Amino acid sequence: MTLADALGLKRDEVVALVGGGGKTTAMFRLAREMVELGGCAITTTTTHIFAEQIALAPAHVPAAEATRERVSAALAAHRHVLVIGTTDPATARAAGPSLDCFRDLRAWFPDVCILNEADGSRMRPFKAPATHEPVIPEATTLVVPVVGADVFGQPLDADHVHRPELVGALSGATLGSPITPDIVVRVLGHPEGGRKGVPRGARVVVLINKVENPRSGRRRVRRPSGSCASRRSTRWCWLRCAGPSPWSKCTRGDRSQRRSACPQVTR
Repeated sequence: MTLADALGLKRDEVVALVGGGGKTTAMFRLAREMVELGGCAITTTTTHIFAEQIALAPAHVPAAEATRERVSAALAAHRHVLVIGTTDPATARAAGPSLDCFRDLRAWFPDVCILNEADGSRMRPFKAPATHEPVIPEATTLVVPVVGADVFGQPLDADHVHRPELVGALSGATLGSPITPDIVVRVLGHPEGGRKGVPRGARVVVLINKVENPRSGRRRVRRPSGSCASRRSTRWCWLRCAGPSPWSKCTRGDRSQRRSACPQVTR
């Protein structure tokens, strides 16, 4: 099963990936799969992206030069193009294009899948968003909150979590306590956590990445407790995005099932 299958991704989808634990890897994997299916993909960010990540795309176009003709030519040649903002030579980091540019891309290419990394996590596998994030365009049809399974059992601190104090505030967990599936469920299902900024009508599929063993991944998050566990509006997928063959399992509440196209829900 492909990652696109697991998320129920359509060829003309507008996707926002938020959280931590492998957003960039998931974004570029989805772009490759769209191309393999005969479609096209535009990848971008509404935050920042580093030079080594830019190099993962077969072509990139600066937002200042992103005309319909320029992007169309890049898509015709490569079928996947990354659109980025201004690059800071001192940090080798590029900003994202403006929301106006994003709206232009959607208007110019309504049949192309647009994949957007909508916040940053400073390479941590888990996070809670600050007041200024995530930046999710209104045209977004699928929001994918991401968490790395390697955070389970780690202490709730800045070494393992981006903004641990906010995670504590949203989940009720004490700083320094072990990170449990319940803590992850509370944060990712919270309207100020993983569901923050989700446009009306957009689907939400939580992606727990870096799970090497599907059975152990399911056991870890099979029966989360608390009010967020029973929310029918959030779906959960356990995946391994890296490597030649990602696998997936999905659930709602405590009933897991195989997924040929992950359940699609509306907000």
